[in-house]
Amino acid sequence: MSLFAQFKKPPLIHGHRIPGRRFTRWAALYFIGFVALPILAVTLALDLVGYFVAVKLFGASCYGLLCFF
Repeated sequence: MSLFAQFKKPPLIHGHRIPGRRFTRWAALYFIGFVALPILAVTLALDLVGYFVAVKLFGASCYGLLCFF
């Protein structure tokens, strides 16, 4: 894909201009639902696992980077 591919004219098919792709509200909702929320859920689960390992296994009263300083 060339650098100027995004600036080319939209194609003409049977006399109709076909619009280029664009970011829509539906695309934003799909991104949130299928990308952002699953990543946040996985990171939350990993954080909870780390918390329980630190508290139950090592007996830490505090969990996080600031507790080490």
